[in-house]
Amino acid sequence: MSLTAWAVAFSSGVSNKGNVLYGIIALVGVVCAHLGANLFDDIMDYKKYLNLKKEDKKINLKKGKCKCFLNGEISVKQAIKICFLLFGIAVVTGIFFAEIYKLPVLLIMGITGILCLIYPFSGYIGLSEIIIGTIFSPLLFSGVYYVMTGTLSEKLLWLSISFALVTICLLYTDFYLDYNTDKEAGKRTIPVLCTSKQNAYYFYIFIIFLIYANLFIGIHGHVFPLKYSIIFLSIFPAFSTIERLQRYIYKEIKDEKEFLSAMNNVQKFAAIFAILCIASFF
Repeated sequence: MSLTAWAVAFSSGVSNKGNVLYGIIALVGVVCAHLGANLFDDIMDYKKYLNLKKEDKKINLKKGKCKCFLNGEISVKQAIKICFLLFGIAVVTGIFFAEIYKLPVLLIMGITGILCLIYPFSGYIGLSEIIIGTIFSPLLFSGVYYVMTGTLSEKLLWLSISFALVTICLLYTDFYLDYNTDKEAGKRTIPVLCTSKQNAYYFYIFIIFLIYANLFIGIHGHVFPLKYSIIFLSIFPAFSTIERLQRYIYKEIKDEKEFLSAMNNVQKFAAIFAILCIASFF
């Protein structure tokens, strides 16, 4: 997901004669921040799992979650050290760019860092999807493009709204498939806040609508040139994700393989959307 989002911002920077080397260095920081945040999230979930196990309470873990700990492949102490290393690389990358661009980069870096730290707890306050969408689109797009060109792009920021919604679709699918598990665990994801899987399914369709409504408004309002219309071809894999979620309104995912198949389907949609965005820049 980091690479997909970065590729859109990077390609936009290249199309506007941005600094390619700076764009690649930014990728290192982005990937390390993402991996660090994901691993930190796993550490928190695993610790909660151990506490519930000690109290003989019902244990709910997302499919495939914390496998590195459950299989004894890595200890929590080792994971914490890796988190420090990953976040350290991300911070050093940020400092490098802050020395060049000063306040704008510091603001983007600071906001992103705070959101990454909040994320492990955000599932209980209904902000998980919003935080991920914000990090992987407006913030990532702005940061990568800025370090490459020294400016911000109105077109890219507008496009980042649609890409944020695409990113939300990925996380939303995860939470939708784990609707009952999350509800039992007391989490407040957007699907859970919809009060039923049927309502959550309809809300997902609304998110898909917003993705393309934003693009249409951008083209109609002359923010985007007409060639951006090519992005509308991604509506076909978007429909495929809608059809896949419909299968699970009244039934549960059988196993991890089926879960990953559903997730890969929406990842394919995100990848195609990104590729079409990149094609529209040139």
